[in-house]
Amino acid sequence: MLTFKREGCTFVLHISRLVLVALSGLVLIAADQAWKNKQYSEWTEDDAKEVIAGSPWVKTITPTVVVKTPEPDQSPSGGRRRGGRSGKGGPGRSGGDSPVGDGQGNRPAESASSPAKVPTLTLRWESARPVREAELKDREAGAPAVDADHYAVAIYGIPRSMIANDLTAQAEELKKHATLKRYAKKDLKPSSVEILLHEDGPVILYLFPKSAEITWRDQMIQFDAQVANLKCSQSFDTSDMRFHGNVEL
Repeated sequence: MLTFKREGCTFVLHISRLVLVALSGLVLIAADQAWKNKQYSEWTEDDAKEVIAGSPWVKTITPTVVVKTPEPDQSPSGGRRRGGRSGKGGPGRSGGDSPVGDGQGNRPAESASSPAKVPTLTLRWESARPVREAELKDREAGAPAVDADHYAVAIYGIPRSMIANDLTAQAEELKKHATLKRYAKKDLKPSSVEILLHEDGPVILYLFPKSAEITWRDQMIQFDAQVANLKCSQSFDTSDMRFHGNVEL
């Protein structure tokens, strides 16, 4: 409470607790984003950790779990039976009865997958300079190598059990189910996918050619991918992906 006296009158000004809480929140936000007002050379290890953990180039997501639609039973002659799968009665379901899927013979998981079993994934725009600088400052071992000719998005947190023994074949399959989408423009497909096996878990790196330039005019960029039965879809806002006024991708 602040008290002011003027011409014999006392004016009491009560500062709202809500305003104080809001101001405190703004101070904390400013402290958490101190890296925005510094040059790369001025970043501390804490700044670097903040960039890697919670900047516009890094998103934490819960993927959608999909399951393959079972094929109907086949009769000895090769035709489809009309009965249930177990032969104990009840109409069978064909693939056409399933909800709209993703074009890979999959449909959204229902009771088959519990949310508790779904891993939390991290998507990181690896080609952005702030991310590269933060990884260097944080001495992050095994950070993916990215050349200057590609945009790169990495997925962290995929269970090792979802990575095949044949990494080359799986990488080629992953290429088919990944895109960068922009409004009113052709989707970008990755030129290559790399699967990196680290001690703390696999990293999947998607490389998109910079020949199809992405600029601030694109506004929203959506990254879509599927790894095994996990579907990832996340938007990145180019208006947020700036450092000292420059869009960093």
